[in-house]
Amino acid sequence: MVAMGRVCVAFFWHMHQPWYLWPNSRQAAMPFTRLHACSAYSDMPWLLSQLDDTRVTFNLVPSLISQLEGCAAGDITDRALELSLRDPADLGLDDQRYLLTHMCGGQPAGGMAASPRYGELLHKRGVDRKPDTIDRACRLFREDELRDLQVLFNLAWCGFALATESEVVRELRVKDRDFTEDEKLALLDEMQAAVGRVVELYAEVAREDRAELTCSPFYHPIMPLLCDMRDAERRIPASQLPDTPWREPAEARRQLRDGLDYHERVFGARPRGIWPSEGAVSDAALALIAEEGLAWAASDEEVLAAGLDLDDRPSPDQLYRPWLAADGRLSLVFRDHRLSDLIGFVYRDWSARDAARDFVGRLRRIAGRAGDGDRPPLVSVILDGENPWGWYPDAGEAFLRELYQRIEADDELETTTVGGYLERFPAQDRLASVFPGSWIDHSFSTWIGGREHRRAWELLGGALEAVKRHAPGDDGYDDAVRHLMIAEGSDWFWWYSESQHTLDADIFDALFRAHVAEVYGSLGEQPPAEVQEPIYAERVSRLTREAVGWMRAAIDGRVSSYFEWQAAALLRTSGLASAMQRSQFVVHEIYFGFDAENLWLRLDTDGPAADRLRGCRLDIVFAGEPEHVMSIVADPDADTPAASGDLRDEVECEVGRIIEARLPLRVLDTGPGDTLRPAVVVGREGRVIERWPELGFLQVAVPSEEAVASSWFV
Repeated sequence: MVAMGRVCVAFFWHMHQPWYLWPNSRQAAMPFTRLHACSAYSDMPWLLSQLDDTRVTFNLVPSLISQLEGCAAGDITDRALELSLRDPADLGLDDQRYLLTHMCGGQPAGGMAASPRYGELLHKRGVDRKPDTIDRACRLFREDELRDLQVLFNLAWCGFALATESEVVRELRVKDRDFTEDEKLALLDEMQAAVGRVVELYAEVAREDRAELTCSPFYHPIMPLLCDMRDAERRIPASQLPDTPWREPAEARRQLRDGLDYHERVFGARPRGIWPSEGAVSDAALALIAEEGLAWAASDEEVLAAGLDLDDRPSPDQLYRPWLAADGRLSLVFRDHRLSDLIGFVYRDWSARDAARDFVGRLRRIAGRAGDGDRPPLVSVILDGENPWGWYPDAGEAFLRELYQRIEADDELETTTVGGYLERFPAQDRLASVFPGSWIDHSFSTWIGGREHRRAWELLGGALEAVKRHAPGDDGYDDAVRHLMIAEGSDWFWWYSESQHTLDADIFDALFRAHVAEVYGSLGEQPPAEVQEPIYAERVSRLTREAVGWMRAAIDGRVSSYFEWQAAALLRTSGLASAMQRSQFVVHEIYFGFDAENLWLRLDTDGPAADRLRGCRLDIVFAGEPEHVMSIVADPDADTPAASGDLRDEVECEVGRIIEARLPLRVLDTGPGDTLRPAVVVGREGRVIERWPELGFLQVAVPSEEAVASSWFV
């Protein structure tokens, strides 16, 4: 029997990438499966093997494993790899443009920051990816600088496991510049070998009983939307859904069964547990999961709260225990949203020691609030296993090592796999029904309900009908089904969402439509013309007024004078609110003021900002390469909001009745006469609750000295 007060912690790391391959091609549109294989996908099981008593659960999406195996075998390539292999003297103008656009800046921020040479080359290229900036850089960069960029881009993606095991990686990081062709090729060989080891690393930690391996449906679809799209109406008006809602449980079952079969072929055993894609569940989806013989599934605490008809978070006794689905065949666990998001979004700005100490302290407080002596509380911490670490200064090694070791040394705590806990302490309490929702806002609104979502689902519905016109065994049928399943994946709809943004949204759009078109092509049919028309279109949002001169303000968190911000550009969010379809907003007005050296920021909120931001994270994101972020984090347990993000050492900020801040323009690589591209994002517990603008970025002109001199405003 486990001692009273002991807390079992289930770290559940979800590993997933979109399906990047173009139809009928070995070319991946983006290199991130291969690159993550050299960092987090290797780091996480490697670190686990260094510890004595830590147990975790890994969720490996089958479509990710398939791509990893293709990369390892050389069956999948990408342009970043191909250009990295080329001698800089052989790079044509288009090759140089790609290198300077996509391989100079961006993630992982920690790896870039560690290289002075990388920063030097980024500064020489210029802060943005505009065509004229890139063409200018092509004329300026020498062959030795292009070679350094080839090496440093790849080196930044080498995680701590590779840095420990590879002398090549260690030596090149110390050298930092003036690389040779032989050194570059040696690095690429090391990275390719690392890709080839990844799948076996997970198999090994599973054999050693250090980890439980689980999976998701093959191409990561939102199963409830395939089973019965009408379940989305619990949170989204029916008028925003496709005219013909999907009710295709056979599609969901195929994704699920194919995923389980593939996992078994790769790892030699069928998984016992599953992370339904995006934690999306419904009674119909859970019934399918149970019918396929799985023992447990996981989702988010907000789904549990809604299922229990609670107005607030579940109590510790409700959250930190397993439940049974309605028919009693399937156990359910629910993630602690706050703890998971601290790792994903907050601790990256803390020291490793402070972050681990804070997390363990929170776990120890749970020990006194939950559990009954016979069954210790189960705290499920579930999040992406690859994405957070690029923002940590050392790819997350110090934090993870410190966290795991502190838990191992604490008599009140132990790590466990989800399946291991359920073997000792089976679920006893039953949910009459599960609320249909996901890990984001216990709804499906990130994947359905928007204008672009509607178009995408309608195109996909047409492809499904094309498949139904044919029968298994017909020419091209199996290929058509495979492309349909790829297009059913959640990732395409994620980037069509109003609350998500990426500079590569047009590529995701093109990939989605290419697979939809290939459904028809495989069957010998002509795809409809609409498939050729882009769905995604970046929107340019207009300011309420432009800046009319230079200004200065007292950074004190209050309105000192009516005239203080009169020269600033202004955005009233009410002008954009109709598209966002929310009844109440945190941010009401955003001011962008300037003098010759500084950006002055002011944000007015619905009520005192220090109170309104409690429990929130506010990011002011400045588009560019690299992207800069000024964050204000208001932890519910903290007294006052605190500035974080990569600009935290440069910003002067005060949060009171309003938010006021000053940033030197030089840290944004801009000045008078240039244009800033900011966006303001408000998040709570890892989900975006509002974004201004909803897609893309604002265009904020910094007044030139000539414009200020000729302006009547003083």
